[in-house]
Amino acid sequence: MKAPYDSYDYPHYWLGREYEDQTEKIALKKFLSLIPKERRGSIIDIGAGFGRHTQVYAPMFINCFLLDPSENLLTEAKSRLKNLPHLEFKLGKADNLPFRDELFDVAIIIRVVHHLPEPNDALLEAARVLKPHGYLVLEFANKIHFRARIRAWLKGNFRFARDLSPVEQRTSGSIRARKITFLNHHPKKIEDDLNDAGFKIIERLSVSNFRHQFIKKLIPLKVLLFLESHFYIIHSPLSILQYFGPSIILLCQKT
Repeated sequence: MKAPYDSYDYPHYWLGREYEDQTEKIALKKFLSLIPKERRGSIIDIGAGFGRHTQVYAPMFINCFLLDPSENLLTEAKSRLKNLPHLEFKLGKADNLPFRDELFDVAIIIRVVHHLPEPNDALLEAARVLKPHGYLVLEFANKIHFRARIRAWLKGNFRFARDLSPVEQRTSGSIRARKITFLNHHPKKIEDDLNDAGFKIIERLSVSNFRHQFIKKLIPLKVLLFLESHFYIIHSPLSILQYFGPSIILLCQKT
């Protein structure tokens, strides 16, 4: 059975989104560098797609497994990454991983949770296949980012930031056409699900903090990435900035 993602051109989607792509890779590299070298044996990229992040983590790990529900995307990944001999590719879904228990040192789930109305099944599966005290790098689309809060306040919705339900990002036409689910999740709900799955959060990063078409046209990419990297440094002690950006990346450990 074909995955709904098979009809979507993900490589083309990332054209013109170099800023978002690079900020995710910077954050991923930062978090992976915090993982002890003795825990960098095997990694599973859950929802790997066409292997967009593989060049970041492949040099750090002995064995790399790329899993995705789309056979087309995995074929694209194999073609793009044929120079890396220590990769394995597997067809499968995040909520039903085709691997035995406690197999991997690290799991990453990036640009996947926004397709899941209820992420907890995927998080439970990630915990299952991770070794004791294994690490998870998780990204999710942030419901309560700064601009979303401002829009809600201007509409008089002062309960917006306290409502844990996700926000649908598709248009009504896209929903009628049954296009791919896209949801922004509340950080508190994600953190509750992580806790239920047996993870503790080690670090948080607000990512793509300057994502706006006007800003990206006005300011060169190198300058935006410089600002982003310094935002990572200054935001950590300030709780008001923890969930500033439209994307949040968490470094977690299985307890």
